[in-house]
Amino acid sequence: MTEHVTADERDETTRVEAFSDGVFAIAMTLLILEIRTPEHAGPRELARELIELWPSYLAFATSFFTIGVMWMNHHRLFNLIGKSDQGLLASNLLLLFAITFVPFPTALLARFLDHADARFAAVFYNASFFLCAIGFRILWRHASTNRRLIDEAADQTSVDAITRQYRFGPLIYLALTAVGWFSAVTSLVLNLVVAIFFAIPSNRFRPN
Repeated sequence: MTEHVTADERDETTRVEAFSDGVFAIAMTLLILEIRTPEHAGPRELARELIELWPSYLAFATSFFTIGVMWMNHHRLFNLIGKSDQGLLASNLLLLFAITFVPFPTALLARFLDHADARFAAVFYNASFFLCAIGFRILWRHASTNRRLIDEAADQTSVDAITRQYRFGPLIYLALTAVGWFSAVTSLVLNLVVAIFFAIPSNRFRPN
């Protein structure tokens, strides 16, 4: 008879996920703190200055929804991961390191999006998401190889579907990094499209 994950093993993964949820929440909250309120503006000037903050709004929305989708995917992974080890802790920490870094390139891109240096900021911004995608790949590869940490009750087709979906992550963000060199705004808009792609449940990637 198949032996399922014990309560103690499940408690360990629950602790990892709970800690990660807190980090995701803090990273998403920090994004809004980078939008600075206009100072010393009259009634008409205030409206104009609020409109001129559009780069901050766009960068905030893109990063917020991208990190939000990453949080959703992290939760999906831990619905299948039933055990923990030092490798999982280390790879999860690496992923969280990349996530917590995102507010900085977001603020940088928001500041320079309508400047001549926008492409440098866009490359830096997209490269940070490339690192996040690498972090997800490392985490999932460690957990799923030979079902090392996968709950024995988990459906193998679900595991395979996530693996197929995650193959595209680093390549997509690497391509967006290149796009950012030519058009910072286009790369931001495409990031929102990519977030929608990764928000799609992995069961859509099961073979027919």
